[in-house]
Amino acid sequence: MKLQYLIIPFTALAPCASFAATPALQTFVACDANSLSVVEQPGFKERVPSKRDNGKIVLSGGSKTDAGVRWMFDKPLTLEGLTLTGFFLEDQDLMGSRIIGSGFYTQEAPEKAYEQLKKVQGSQLESTQGIYARAQAWSGKDSTWVAESSDDTAGKLVTDTAERILMVEPASPDAGHGSKGMVTCSVQGKVTTEMLKTTRPDLIK
Repeated sequence: MKLQYLIIPFTALAPCASFAATPALQTFVACDANSLSVVEQPGFKERVPSKRDNGKIVLSGGSKTDAGVRWMFDKPLTLEGLTLTGFFLEDQDLMGSRIIGSGFYTQEAPEKAYEQLKKVQGSQLESTQGIYARAQAWSGKDSTWVAESSDDTAGKLVTDTAERILMVEPASPDAGHGSKGMVTCSVQGKVTTEMLKTTRPDLIK
């Protein structure tokens, strides 16, 4: 499991205003085909422009990074105890492994963000040696994602199959805006169209 990449969708309201509990954060941490719809929620849609094209979400704007695109917020959004400073999408190839990620930057450091996220139904995050993650492996037999131990995969880059990972990790040093953490949904490894249907259908051409 490569520690630099991950993700999570939520909803947001006015800058720095608390947001009542909604299904959006829970939907995001599922890291499934519906997770990216978080950008269509109030608060996000004003900051992360998007539209629907043949049912798929297409984002626009943002600033390019080495791994993808990011949208940093002029003012942070507070959601269920998390202070969000930006949103990002990543898609790159590394040593024969495709790494796809989407998620949020937070003002909270990883350990504090983890404490908030583990309260969310369905997050199932594990804390192992400073790594906060929920790792799942693709089962070709069942065409679905199955749980795996983060102990078994920590620090490894998958190339012969694929993993879907919900992770909380330190923010990229160049993110700025007071960002200390990242909440990421990622798929990495030998990614197939069948896997994308269950995670990032917007990337299917």
